[in-house]
Amino acid sequence: MTSNARIPRKKGQPKGSKKHSDLYTDENPKGTIKGLKFSTEADAKRSVAIIKKSGKTHAHKIQAAIAMEQRARVAKKVEAAAVYRKFINAMKLKTKKKKDSLK
Repeated sequence: MTSNARIPRKKGQPKGSKKHSDLYTDENPKGTIKGLKFSTEADAKRSVAIIKKSGKTHAHKIQAAIAMEQRARVAKKVEAAAVYRKFINAMKLKTKKKKDSLK
């Protein structure tokens, strides 16, 4: 077993426990951005558009995009992962500009 292997949550283990990891489990469904996909490049582009207009915070949008990029990468959907990575990098620039304007 590798260190990156999935560690499922055991029965009785609390949500949000650091002792398990699952790329596909939604520990906090209240803040979920619905309708995100990663099967194809077109799905990823539609999903990025959904993330952009979701009304969530900047950090929440980045977290959603990172999760989708990781899912695409694990599923070997290179084109979809690249779409998410491009969006993440654009958001990083926006974060840097925000930080610079506060100085």
